[in-house]
Amino acid sequence: MKRNWFWLIAPWALFIALAAGWVAYWNIVASTAEQRIHTWITEQQAQGASASVGRIVRHGFPTLLRLELQDASYAPARGGWRAQTARLDLHLNLTNTEHVTLEAEAPIAISRSNGAVTNVTADALIATMRTQGGRLATAGIEADNLVLDDPAQEGALRARKVVLNMRPDPRAAGEFQIAFDAQALALPRPVRSFEAFGQDVAAMRAAIVIERAASLLNASQDDPLGPWREAGGKLRFDALVLNWGPLETTGTGEGSLDAQRRLQGRLVLPIEHPAPVLTAIANGPNVNEDARRALGLLAAGYVVSGNDITLDLNANDGLLRIEGLAVRPLPPVY
Repeated sequence: MKRNWFWLIAPWALFIALAAGWVAYWNIVASTAEQRIHTWITEQQAQGASASVGRIVRHGFPTLLRLELQDASYAPARGGWRAQTARLDLHLNLTNTEHVTLEAEAPIAISRSNGAVTNVTADALIATMRTQGGRLATAGIEADNLVLDDPAQEGALRARKVVLNMRPDPRAAGEFQIAFDAQALALPRPVRSFEAFGQDVAAMRAAIVIERAASLLNASQDDPLGPWREAGGKLRFDALVLNWGPLETTGTGEGSLDAQRRLQGRLVLPIEHPAPVLTAIANGPNVNEDARRALGLLAAGYVVSGNDITLDLNANDGLLRIEGLAVRPLPPVY
């Protein structure tokens, strides 16, 4: 009889023990995550940054763990910008706490030191990060129907889908790899010297390596990219796929900043049908007359020959050159 009672009670006792253990584990993980958030805020403030979360609310028990971060804001010590939003949700993986997901549940306002503000909205905006041994393993951002709007400027940047993934480059210490994919982009304004290409970009994909990436952490408010440039930092485009107006190409290149903080670098773009591309560039309102005539003659030649071309875009000494022809001066990026 006693043995029968034991087999009747034992499964329930085991279930209750497991349930109590899971409740304890869930709350321990939640408490640890909250403590890490508060510790991070304290550390950032000690370093001169501004970081705050108004309130943290737990959700998801028993199978999920989601921390609702209300009235969150952050401004780096030397970055010259501030981001704030009414709500972010932090999703934690209960079986792997080194993998976290951050989801924007309200518009994000990014304000800069010059007073400009960019409002970021999306149907879905999700950032993920996975660490390994306390170091970044991978990070990514994915957005559906993304909109970047500066109320003081004409138009807004829109994209149906944006995916960006980043990881340390296993080939070289201190460098990072970025994979970028944007679909159905609508530019807020025509791009100078490429006005005839239009404002709709069907697709843009890039495989980028950031060299001397660690120097970006030393940014100052007045010169955010200065330390990176002084360290020899540059972007290396291992692949760039662009489908924009008459331009359909897959190219390579690299870019950085000169001492006046103007773009410098080179893009090499193989183009199967160059005549429409050269004609569109020649018809831009900001192209000087000599360049317009030369580009027009080049376009006419390719119409007759039907040959393809490898288009060379070069930015150096404050000038943008296409196939060696000076098209326009380049202003400082900031």
